[in-house]
Amino acid sequence: MKTERIIFVPGIKTWNFYIKGWKKDLKKIFPEQEIIFLNDIFYFHWEKNKTKKIVDKGTKILQTPKKTIILAHSFGGILATKMISNLEDTSFIEKFITMATPHQMKIFGVKKAKESLKWTENINTNLYTFGGYLDPVVPYFWTQSKNSKSHKNLWCEHLGFLLFPWVRKEICNYLGLYKK
Repeated sequence: MKTERIIFVPGIKTWNFYIKGWKKDLKKIFPEQEIIFLNDIFYFHWEKNKTKKIVDKGTKILQTPKKTIILAHSFGGILATKMISNLEDTSFIEKFITMATPHQMKIFGVKKAKESLKWTENINTNLYTFGGYLDPVVPYFWTQSKNSKSHKNLWCEHLGFLLFPWVRKEICNYLGLYKK
C-alpha cells in the first residue's frame, strides 16, 4: 500500500514563510496524498496549553490509521514523538523523520518541557533523525534518538532544514521519497 498521508510538525516560532518550501516540495512528491501541516498554533516549548493542543490534534489525526509519513522539525519532533506514544498501533507509520530535534537535549528548559509532556523516547516506529553540523540552536550531537534506524548530519544550520532546497532534497533522496 502506498503512502496516504503526510504530516508535518513544525518547531517553536515557525512562521509560514519557513515551511513554504516543504509545502511546495511535498505537493510535488505526493500530488494525490493528504498533506497536513500542524502549523496553526504559534508556540514556545514552555507553553503547556499550546503544546498539548498540538499533541491532541496530531493524536486525533493519527487515530485514523492511514499509511503515514511524519516529518518534524526541532521541538516539533518532540511533539510528534508524544503523539506517536499516545497510539496503541503504530504499524501504519511508514517513516518518522526528525530534523534538528533535541532528542538528547536537557538544557534551556527542554528537559522540563519534555517532563511536562510525559515524553518518552521509547516508540516503536521507523524513526530517521537528522542533525546539522552548523546548528547553534540544537547541536548535532543532541539530535540522534536511541531508537533511530539511521542518523545523518548535514552541513547546515537550524533553519536550513526548512529554508534550503538542497537540504530538503537531500532528506527526501536519502529516505527514498522521490520517485526515480
